[in-house]
Amino acid sequence: MAQTAESGVKLGYLWLQPGVTRTNGRALLFCGLTGIPVLAFINFIQPVILEVILGIPKDSQGALTANLAVAQEVILLLLVGPFGALADRIGRRPIVALGYLFVAAGFVAYPWAGSAIQLVLIRSLYAVGAAAIVASYSALLADYPQERSRGKLVALLGVLNGLGIVLLGTIGGNLPKWLAATGIPETGASRIAMAAVALMCAVSALILFVGFRGGRPGTGQQRQPLATLLRTGLAEARNPRIALAYGSAFAARGDVVVIGTYVSLWISQAGIAQGMSATEAQGRAGIEFGIVNLAALLVAPLLGILNDRIPRVPALAIGMALAAVGYLVFGLQSDPLANFAFVAAILLGIGQMSSILAGQTLISQEARPEIAGSVIGVFSFFGAIGTLVGSWVGGQLFGLWRPGAPFLLMGTFNVLICAAAIYVSALEGRGKPTAKGDLLASTAVAQEDRPQ
Repeated sequence: MAQTAESGVKLGYLWLQPGVTRTNGRALLFCGLTGIPVLAFINFIQPVILEVILGIPKDSQGALTANLAVAQEVILLLLVGPFGALADRIGRRPIVALGYLFVAAGFVAYPWAGSAIQLVLIRSLYAVGAAAIVASYSALLADYPQERSRGKLVALLGVLNGLGIVLLGTIGGNLPKWLAATGIPETGASRIAMAAVALMCAVSALILFVGFRGGRPGTGQQRQPLATLLRTGLAEARNPRIALAYGSAFAARGDVVVIGTYVSLWISQAGIAQGMSATEAQGRAGIEFGIVNLAALLVAPLLGILNDRIPRVPALAIGMALAAVGYLVFGLQSDPLANFAFVAAILLGIGQMSSILAGQTLISQEARPEIAGSVIGVFSFFGAIGTLVGSWVGGQLFGLWRPGAPFLLMGTFNVLICAAAIYVSALEGRGKPTAKGDLLASTAVAQEDRPQ
């Protein structure tokens, strides 16, 4: 097949923007496999740190988990916007590499904490890296694909995110147990396991710095003041679609952290309460956590096709509706170790991926290229607010009300964003023209489906 999309190249079935090489595209795929998964992993492995190294009482773990999430999200709130704006000025490559290095430092230091306060301080260091990764990764997602392939790339990255999380959850989550079985004390085994993940992050930083393109594709370097770029990102919320995407980030990113944090904590506590050892309970948590992410991984390609074949706002409404079902069903179950928990985990994974892909596709379409970093930075900013609210409020309700409360809370948020998407779609249906990105995507799909 001849290259017909201007001077852009094709990576597999994905069309890349002119000036973006296949090496750049492969680097983005590698970032999808490693970036979001390492950010989710710290929440999954955290119950072992609280139980084995610090010996935190069970009835205090929920509140401490919430405080750790607050520390991380405050840093994200402060830094994700500036990182996104800075990426507009100096390029994505140094920001994403710096993020991986900070995350690596956090992983090395985390299991050496001697108190809850030290754990919070180390988590704050880690959060600096998380902010840089989130801001630059989202901006690269806006930079690299052509409109015809945007939904497919988002879906593929979703698959890689899920695969990375499953691999880290399965291998990294069981590594302390495997090391302990060789005679290494549990504390030492946990520290070695975290150091191994940190080494992976450091190597990834080098790979991505080499693989990503300097500057930004097709726009040149931006020299506007950072404050101006941030104000511009917020001003773009006058577009109802961008405002809706910001709202979806609030719900979707909060969903991701709630899953990573409270699935493991809930199942670990329930397992110990039913007579399992800490390592056995963590193993069962790993199974359900893996099912959640495997379901998300398998459904991602179908959702990517859906997002490319129907208008973005109705796609977002469908995604948020699926997410609401998943979170509400999972949160309402009484025993996360019962057989039905596996069904609930599948629904949870489908809902998680639905909300993530729909919001990412919409914002990456609507963000104008010259200010994409600023818009994506604000998008991530709202995601950080959602994570802050979901993690802290959910953590308090975890102990005060019921362990499923964090999931019920996020399910409610998804219902509200779904209603907002239906409202925006109805307004557009009264005569407002379809967004240019929707037209481009539908036209490209029609051309690809036309017999040659």
